[in-house]
Formats: sequence, structure tokens, C-alpha cells
Amino acid sequence: MGEAMRLSRNFTAVTIAQLVAQVLTFILSVTIARKLGASSYGLFVFGFAFPSLFLLLVSAGLDEVIAIDVAADRSRAQSYLTHVAAMRLPLLAAAFTAFWLSVTVVLTDPLARNLTLILGVSALFQTYGGTFLAFFRAFERLEYTAFVIIVERGFTIAGAFLLLLSGYGLLEIALVFLAGGVISLSLGMAILRWKFTWFSRGWDPRTAVGILRKTVPFALGAVLSTFVLSSGPVLLTVLRNTSDAGLFNSGLTLLLIVLTFLTLAHVVLLPTLARIRAVNPERLTSIVQDTQRFFFAIGLPTAVGAAVYAQPIVTLFFGPNFAAAGVPFRILMVAVAISSACIGNGAALGAVHHQTENLYVGTLGAVALLVLSLMIIPSYGPSGAAVAFVTGWAITGVLGTVVTRRYAVRVNLVSVLGRPLLAGAMMALLLSLVPLPLLVGVPLGALVYVTSLYAIGGVQRSDWRLLRDVVRGALGRAG
Repeated sequence: MGEAMRLSRNFTAVTIAQLVAQVLTFILSVTIARKLGASSYGLFVFGFAFPSLFLLLVSAGLDEVIAIDVAADRSRAQSYLTHVAAMRLPLLAAAFTAFWLSVTVVLTDPLARNLTLILGVSALFQTYGGTFLAFFRAFERLEYTAFVIIVERGFTIAGAFLLLLSGYGLLEIALVFLAGGVISLSLGMAILRWKFTWFSRGWDPRTAVGILRKTVPFALGAVLSTFVLSSGPVLLTVLRNTSDAGLFNSGLTLLLIVLTFLTLAHVVLLPTLARIRAVNPERLTSIVQDTQRFFFAIGLPTAVGAAVYAQPIVTLFFGPNFAAAGVPFRILMVAVAISSACIGNGAALGAVHHQTENLYVGTLGAVALLVLSLMIIPSYGPSGAAVAFVTGWAITGVLGTVVTRRYAVRVNLVSVLGRPLLAGAMMALLLSLVPLPLLVGVPLGALVYVTSLYAIGGVQRSDWRLLRDVVRGALGRAG
């Protein structure tokens, strides 16, 4: 199977799984809010949000190390499974202890405490189960990851709905989520043993230490990502008010839906680039360049269209009371263009074992975001938070490209960015000069963009072959 087909198959699998999971979870959330009321819904959301603070301790960057090292040399699979699964047990115990103590201190209501504890334990099961799903990623067989996600979420949501219709409350629903966590863990282990690998009998302290050393930049990078995404709502609440935080968060929520697809692309790319670097390193540059050119050609018009129709899009989903969120959302969507232009940088640096440099870049971007937020949020509110977010994002993207060109691959930036930028300018000009409603302007703008891109040579003959392979991979056809 060609690389385009392989990447497309994996990307399609995890995208479908994430869409199914997100849609089902969204429907359940709305149902709980309508049936049990705002207070119960808020408690349900808190029960998921609070434990997430402790999951980073269990994750610790270990899944990324598995994806890179086992993809490059699959003979390591048994040893890495044994060492990572064993190392995560004390991390799991420490995370649960800290979580339990925190819940005991923070929550006094017995229902809230028990609900949060049950949902937290469910999340810990899911995180530990990530150990086994990481090997599906390393073997580039993400359809098995998708299968586990869909089975778990289907069982959980169906069970929760049955309990709601039968008159049960949040505590019983939480127990269904706990059962779902056990199912996810058990199913991942069973498939791994059946199709791929199983535990070895030996323990090598040097291997364990080597794995832990590699996890540090990935673990710190996860902390940075959490900070970047949560800083805006938190600082707006502290420096302004909860209303401004809500306006900003509505735009951020829509942004994250789009960025989810780029995150999934990173998930798929990391093991692929690690394998290619090990067996055919001269192809690394072409894979990264084709990926960036493909995603930027899609991400740029998405950002342009969302920026032009920012207010109608926000009010369509959140209602007219959120019309003021249009301006910060317009600013935030610049991050989509930046991310799509830089996609593959982090995966390439990880594949060539320069994740530490990627961490430095992310740190500089996060510091810039924080400093600028403190300076302008008090005066400019949600729009200031959006400017700070995009500035930090841009610094991370530009410096990440510089570092990637030095340590990993040197893509042709003119080839990646040039023609889509020209076609995007034509699209933006039309939509700015001719006021059109959302449902007319979006398809018309897309048509103008595609036509312009084709007219200036942005669609090449090789792209049709690439697209053919992508479609074949998405449909699961190898030949």
C-alpha cells in the first residue's frame, strides 16, 4: 500500500471514530441538560473536567514514544509493552491518590463527590487503556483504535440513554461510563494480543530509563497544550468576567472542532514518519511537503470563509446572545491557516528525535500568549484574548518551521503556500465585495477558490494521482 493510501486509511478511521464519539456525546449532553436541568448538567461536566487535570500524570508522553520507537522497529513491541504497562501502574496509583484527595477537599456534597470519583476512575481506565491503543498507532492500523472507540462509546451512550429513559440519575449514568472504561481497556488488550503482540517476560532497567527520558518533552508538551487552550477562558474570568469568558469560549469551541482534524492528522503522521525515517529517509521531505500542501489548500479557505461569516456562524450554533463573539472568533480562525501550513512539523521533529526543540518552541509561544494576554485582556476582553492566542500560535508555527528546516526536513515553502494564498485572496475579495448570506456565500466562495487554484496551476497532474490514492485508502482498497 502506498503512503498516501496508508495515511488516508488511518486518517479516515480515526476521523470517523472521533466524529461518532463526539456526536453521541453531544447528544447525551444536550439530553441530560434538558431532562435533569442546568445544575445536574454542570455537575456532569465538572465530573469529566476535574479528573482531566490528573490524567497527564498517567499519560506522561509514553504513547508518543511507543508510536515513534515501535513504528521504526517493530521488534521492540513486546519489550515496550511490558515496560510501559508496568511503569504506568505506579503513575496510575499516584494519579488516583492525588485525585481522590483533591475531590475530598474540594467537594463536600456526597453526590458530587461520588459522581466525580466514578467518572475519574473511568477516565483513568481509559488513559491506561491508551497503552494498548498506542501499539495500533505504532503498527499504523488505526482502524482497530476506531473500532475500540466506537464500541465503547456506543455501549456507554446507549446505556446512559436507557437509564435516563428509565428515570435513573447521574450516579447510575456514571457507573455506565465506568463500565465503558473497563470495556475499552479489555477490548484493546484482547485485540493487541490477538493481532499484534503481547508481554515479554524480561525487565531491563536500562530500557525503562531510556523510555522515561524520551517521554519528558512529550509530557511537558502536553502540559503546554493544556495551558494554551485553557488560558483564555481562565484569564478572562479572573481579569474581566464570566460573560466575556463565555463569549470567547464559544469561538474557541468552534475553532477546536476544526483543529481536531489537524490533531488527528498528527496522530497518523507520527508513526508513519518514524517508519519512513528508519527505512527510507530520503522520502521524509516529500511526505511532509505533500501533507502540508494538501492541508493548507483546505485549511486556508476554511479560515477565510469562517472569518468572513464569523458572526452568522457563531449565532447559528450559540444563538443571537452570542453575536458579540463574532469578532474574537474571526481572529481565532487565523490559527487554522497557521496550523494547516505547519502540519507535520511536530511529527517530523519527533520522528528524528528532536522533540526537545519542539518543546522549546511551544514554550516560547505559550510565554508570548501569557504575557500578551495579561497586557491586553483587561482593556480588550475576548478580542484581546483572541489576539494573544493567535500571536502565540503564530510564534509557535514560525519558529517550529525554522527548527524543522534545521533538524528534520526542508520543504519548499513557496510550493506549499504560494498558490493557495493567491486563490484565497480571490475568494476573500469576492466575499468582501459582494454581501451574500451564509448558505450562498460559503459554496460560492469555495467554488471561486477551487477555480482560481486550478487556473493558476495550484492543482497539478500528480495531485490527481495523490487524490486517487487518498480515496482508495479511505475506502480501504489496497489496489
